[in-house]
Amino acid sequence: MASPLIKATYMATRPDRDPELLAENIAREQSLELTRSLIPDDIARRLLGRVLAVEPTDEQRWRLIIGYPVELASQQVGQLLHLVHGNVSFYPRIRLAGLELPPELLCTLPGPMAGLPGVRSWTGIRSRALLMTVLKPRGSTPKSLAGLAGAFASAGGDLVKDDQNLVEHDLDQFRDRVMLCAQAIEKAQDKTGRACLYLPHVAGSGSHLERQLEYVARLGLGGVVMCPWVLGLETAATRAREHGLMWLAHPALAGSLTEPEDTGVSSAVLLGTLVRAAGADISIFPGRGGRIQSRHDDDEAATCHTLTQPLGPLHPTLPCLGGGKTLAEAPDTAQRLGNDCAVLVGGDVIAQGDNLAVKLKETIERLEQTSEQQRPGA
Repeated sequence: MASPLIKATYMATRPDRDPELLAENIAREQSLELTRSLIPDDIARRLLGRVLAVEPTDEQRWRLIIGYPVELASQQVGQLLHLVHGNVSFYPRIRLAGLELPPELLCTLPGPMAGLPGVRSWTGIRSRALLMTVLKPRGSTPKSLAGLAGAFASAGGDLVKDDQNLVEHDLDQFRDRVMLCAQAIEKAQDKTGRACLYLPHVAGSGSHLERQLEYVARLGLGGVVMCPWVLGLETAATRAREHGLMWLAHPALAGSLTEPEDTGVSSAVLLGTLVRAAGADISIFPGRGGRIQSRHDDDEAATCHTLTQPLGPLHPTLPCLGGGKTLAEAPDTAQRLGNDCAVLVGGDVIAQGDNLAVKLKETIERLEQTSEQQRPGA
């Protein structure tokens, strides 16, 4: 019986060889990495990549669809990324634009531990878009960061994450900072009666990373922030889950892949399908507006779709729009993308100063109004 196929769609811009030949080259390079004459026939029948379609999209670009036998992913998201983008990343003007995973593979991959439903359950926010802030800048005292966390939670904020630059070599410093921030949020929760999910950033490797995760779990916090393109996708996929923690995928370094025009990997694949398969419960990406934006017009909606559409047994991942958004932009983002998203507001929260409670209340009221407007039959 033929093996189920992982279907990868590549866009070839001004291909440097005949598109049919290029597709054959990619299929062979990514699967078995030998010229056809050197591959035994029995291995080729089982494991050689297959060209499924080669079609022009305009005068300069061709769509190449390659099918890879599911065994080549080895039930690992790191190997899956290598399979569909490893050596072909050196080919000129080839971009991985789409990725379709068969049910036989999806049921073996981590997927989100709790995902969007779990984040909603933790915060108690059932329908509207969620509001997140970030604790920064590095160099601030733990007391100052805890003050920001407490003020945001007291004003009704839903999610608080550490900035990815908050990294301590000294584990005692990490524990002290995380404890103060967690206590500030807990105090705010006691006052408001509303839950706020705090996600500390964990970094490094080996026992250093392990001890951070152990401490976060011991405090009873719900999850962590990890940078999968720094730590490694496979590491991120397994370490938080081993401690029963949700994790937020920060896109640091991903722009080198998503932002080129004709090479790299689309945001929908890299920050959508792959991080969801790896088990991220929340995925941050820039989208439109703010300090950092995607140069690809369709990235925002396409990435949200791959994070939330039905995908075998995997929970949906909460899409989070980041990159310097403002409180004023949050309701417009929810209007554009729907309620199943979060908006990350960092510097603008800090800039509000003593007006934060008022401005946050106004923003949440607008998010609730948007949620009501998007209800079926509204």
